[in-house]
Amino acid sequence: MAEEILTIGNVDYTVRLDDLNQADLKFYPENPRVYTTLNMDGEPSQEDIEEYMCNQDHVKQLKVSIKSNGGLIDPVIVRDGDFVVLEGNSRLAAYRLLNAEDPIKWGMIKCKILPGDISDSAIFTLLGQYHIVGRKDWDPYEQANYLYRRQQQTRLPIDAMADELGITRARAKKMIEVISFMIQHDDLNKRHWSHYEEYLKNAGVKKYRETDPDIDDVIAEKVKSEEINEASDMRKLGDIAKLNDKQAKKVMKKIVNGESSLYDGYEEIKDAGKLDDVVKKLKTFRTYINDDTIEAQMKATPETYKRAQFELEKIIKRLEKLAGK
Repeated sequence: MAEEILTIGNVDYTVRLDDLNQADLKFYPENPRVYTTLNMDGEPSQEDIEEYMCNQDHVKQLKVSIKSNGGLIDPVIVRDGDFVVLEGNSRLAAYRLLNAEDPIKWGMIKCKILPGDISDSAIFTLLGQYHIVGRKDWDPYEQANYLYRRQQQTRLPIDAMADELGITRARAKKMIEVISFMIQHDDLNKRHWSHYEEYLKNAGVKKYRETDPDIDDVIAEKVKSEEINEASDMRKLGDIAKLNDKQAKKVMKKIVNGESSLYDGYEEIKDAGKLDDVVKKLKTFRTYINDDTIEAQMKATPETYKRAQFELEKIIKRLEKLAGK
C-alpha cells in the first residue's frame, strides 16, 4: 500500500493508494448529477443513486472504455471510514455494471483514500477544482447547485467561496443569482438554466425589471410552460425593452399582462421598423445630439470647437442629400 501527498486549499493530506472492494464503497449523495435529478430537498438512497447512475449513457460508455483498458487509469477518491466516493461516482457506477458481468475480475477498484476527518471545506475545494475549475464535466446548472448548497450549509459569503475555488467572484455571483432565481420560481429543470441565464444578464431586461418586477413571475411561467422556446429568445425581450419608447413600453406591458406573447410583441416592434440596425443607429445619433450638454462639450477647447463645426457641416450636407432622396 503506497502513499502520496495531495494538496487541497494549501493543506497537505496524506493519501493512501489501495485496491478496495467496490461493493464496500458508497456513492456521494451530494454529487450534483445525482442531487439535482433525484431529490432537491433530501438525500437519495444508495440504491436510487446506483440505479440512476448505471442508466446514464456516459456511464455505459465509461464501462466500455474501462473494460477495453483493463481497469482504471484514474483511481476514485474515497473518504476513509465511511468509504464514500467523493470523486469518481461515474467510475464506481461503471464498475458496478462490470461487476455484474464478472464479479471476480471487477470486484476490486483502484482508490485514493483520504483521511476520514477531512473537512467539508476541503471536500468542496477538491470537487470544485475538478468540476468547476478543471475539466468542468458538471454542467453549469450542476455547478451552480453545488455552490448554492455550499452557501446554504455554511452561510459563507459568495466572495469567500469564489476565493476557495480560485474562480472570479463575478462568475460565482452570477451562478448563485441564476440558481437562486430558479429555486425562487420553482423551476428546477436544468434544461431551463440557459433561459434564465440569458434573461438575467440581458441589459435591456435588467433595466425594465427595475420598473416592473412582476415580469419575473411572468417570464418564469412562460419558460416552465415552454411558451418561450429557446434561451436565445430572451434577447428578443431585451431588444424590445431597451427601446424604451411609447410603443415598446406598451408592448412590454402587454407581454407582462398576458395580452401578447413574446413573439407577437417582437413582430409588432419589428414591423414598425424599430429593430432595423439603421434605425437603431439613427436613433442613437439623434439621442446624442439632443443631449443638453453637447454644446458645452463642443466648446471645451478651441480645437474641439473647430473640429466639431467641421463634422457638423459634413453631417448637415449629407442629411440634406438623404432627405432629398
